[in-house]
Amino acid sequence: MLRALRGVLRLVKYAAVLALGGLVVLLLGDVLYSSGLRDLRPWQTAELANEFHAGMPNAPRTFAEYMALEDRLFAEVKALERRDYDARLDASLSRYNPAGSMLAARLTRGWNRSYVLEARRARAVALLVHGLSDSPYSLRSVALALQAEGVTVYGLRLPGHGTIPAGLDQVRWQDWMAAVEMAFNDIRARHPALPLYFVGYSCGAALGLKYAADALEQGRDERLPKRMFLISPAVGVAPVAMLANLQRLVTDLGIAPKSRWTNVDLEVDPYKYGSFAKNAGAQIYYLTDALAGELRALERSGLSARLPPIMSFQSVVDDTVNADAVVNRLYGVLRGGASELALFDVNRLDGLRPFLDFSQRALDDATRRGARSDYRLTLITNASPESSDVVERVWAPGAQAPVSRPLPYAWPAGVYSLSHVALPFAPNDPMYGLEARGPDGPLRTLGNLELRGERKVMVVPAADRLRLRSNPFYAYLLGRITARIEQDLKP
Repeated sequence: MLRALRGVLRLVKYAAVLALGGLVVLLLGDVLYSSGLRDLRPWQTAELANEFHAGMPNAPRTFAEYMALEDRLFAEVKALERRDYDARLDASLSRYNPAGSMLAARLTRGWNRSYVLEARRARAVALLVHGLSDSPYSLRSVALALQAEGVTVYGLRLPGHGTIPAGLDQVRWQDWMAAVEMAFNDIRARHPALPLYFVGYSCGAALGLKYAADALEQGRDERLPKRMFLISPAVGVAPVAMLANLQRLVTDLGIAPKSRWTNVDLEVDPYKYGSFAKNAGAQIYYLTDALAGELRALERSGLSARLPPIMSFQSVVDDTVNADAVVNRLYGVLRGGASELALFDVNRLDGLRPFLDFSQRALDDATRRGARSDYRLTLITNASPESSDVVERVWAPGAQAPVSRPLPYAWPAGVYSLSHVALPFAPNDPMYGLEARGPDGPLRTLGNLELRGERKVMVVPAADRLRLRSNPFYAYLLGRITARIEQDLKP
């Protein structure tokens, strides 16, 4: 018996040594990789004193107070720009150029901050929450369309966003959640008689779902929005993200500070960070993991049947979030048949097929479940392998076969799929659109750069230039949202 115990202890010791050795190798590899990144600038290192965080003293309790805090926050950013911008180290196109961003100048107002768009005769109210590493700009077009439909819109800037990338190195997901709860509570207090809608993109979608799950668990159904619209919802991310903050074992000692970053790029996009802090990946993992646990609990208790109807839009290929998690974690627990999942397929044109390599698991799983699951499944796909025109195929709950109808849209030449970052942007978006136009003709945007030359010269990374940044089917997405709200609001 004693000999067996010693054997077990020896195995435990060996396992501990191997685990420690693996951790050391992982950290050393991370440090070596990060040494090749750009040198950090103040945009990656400064700490802003007026950023919102959960539990802060005298925390804003209303949207107006939150925006007043932002006034002081953005004054800090301006002071940082005046003090630290360096034309030799930061591109002239930099969002931190004190003279202003050439791209942001295309718009009459800044969209990095929270905002309120009052409808002339409000019939409803909506809270819009953007995604990870971007800003309220990402839902700008949706906000303007809703305002035109008689919806007063509140656009929330999440803590750590819209300012400097360092904000995402310091933020916690609980800070985002506290801001969302503040916004919901104030909107309910200010507009008690109006139907409340929620629109969330990516991380913002996960926060909205977490808010709804919390309300149900607390027995406060009156806090729920009437309906939720989710765009590329971050319901699940790669499990490796849970290890993103391991580097803090060394960086908290002042060693290899660049290893806190996945990439360090020039900040030329006025509404989305080019640099990405590893902490941001860790926080979105913690958020989605907490959400997954709550969704499972709601299903076990039967409370998931009381979630508001949800309409989601998702590309079947998504390099940022797990598309299959949207199907399995979220739509697998919904009940009542009032929710809908709209999937944008890849371009199935025959001539593109040999060049594509992707997993169909999410699409196949959703299609198999579509006839049995308690939600409506819509697939936007090619009319045929010989055509770029697309059709809508709809499986109603319980249906054995889809109902199809043609759509007035087609895949643009050279586009093989949507992307996570493309869905909320119209083709004519002045920042990311493929077909943007200004008063003097076509605009060059961050979504239609097709310049060719040598490597390591462009200030915009090649990967960003290749990734689709706008949605050729955006009019379909927006039309579905506004039509559903209009249907809800009919007498």
